[in-house]
Amino acid sequence: MIGKIDYNARNLKSTKSAIIFDIDGVLVDVSQSYRIAIAKTAEYFTGKKVLPDEINELKQQTGFNNDWDLTEAIVKKRRVNVPYQKIVDKFQELYLGAQGKGGLIENEKWLLDLGVLGELSKKYLIGILTGRPREEALIPLRKAGVENYFKVIVAMEDCEGCGKPNPYGLNLAMKKLGVTDKTNSVYVGDVPDDMRAAKNAGIVGIGSLPPQNKTRELKERLISAGALKVMNEVNEIIKVVK
Repeated sequence: MIGKIDYNARNLKSTKSAIIFDIDGVLVDVSQSYRIAIAKTAEYFTGKKVLPDEINELKQQTGFNNDWDLTEAIVKKRRVNVPYQKIVDKFQELYLGAQGKGGLIENEKWLLDLGVLGELSKKYLIGILTGRPREEALIPLRKAGVENYFKVIVAMEDCEGCGKPNPYGLNLAMKKLGVTDKTNSVYVGDVPDDMRAAKNAGIVGIGSLPPQNKTRELKERLISAGALKVMNEVNEIIKVVK
C-alpha cells in the first residue's frame, strides 16, 4: 500500500517520468455535476436557457480555468451584471448542496479503472493538475479510494493568476514530484488549454475525450492545440504510454 501523501510539501527526487491528470472530464465524469451547475447558475441569474453546446464552445476557448469564471462569462454574455461572489455562492450551493439537500457532486462518476491506475503507478509518478479547489479535488479521489496513488495535487489555490495554458501548474507539479525527465512525462486533459499548457511546459500532451463530447471537432481542436494523441476515453492511457 502506498503511504499517506503530503500534497503540499512533497519534493521527491526520482528518475521516473510522470503522468499528470486533469480531473474534470478525464478522471471524473462531470457531465451531470459541474456542467449542470454552470447552466443552472447562469439560468438563475439571467432567466435564459443555457444549452450544452454553449458550454462546450466556451470550454474550448482560452482562459476559463475554473467553472466559476466560465459561468460568469455566460452571465455577462447575456448582458446581466452580477457580483462574482454571488455567482460563486450560487454555483457552490448547487454543486455541493445546502440546507440538508445533496448537491450535484453526488452525480459524479470515477472514470479511470483502478487496475490501470495501479499498473501506471508501477512505472510512473502520478499527479494531478486541476482547476478545482483542493478540497473538491480530494472528494472524488477519496470516494473512489485512490487518493494515495496521486503523489501531488496542484489545485486552483496553487495557480492563482497562472492558470492554463500558463505552464506554471505543470512545472510546479513536476518540481514537487522531483521529475527531471520532461520529455517522457505526460499531461492528460480534455480541453485545448490543457494541451497548450503541456506544450508550454515541455511535456507531452495527451487528449482524452470527455463523456459528454466525443466529437471529431473536439479531437481536431485538441490536436491543433498540441496533443500528440487523442484517446476516446482515459483508460486507453495504458496503451499510449507503454
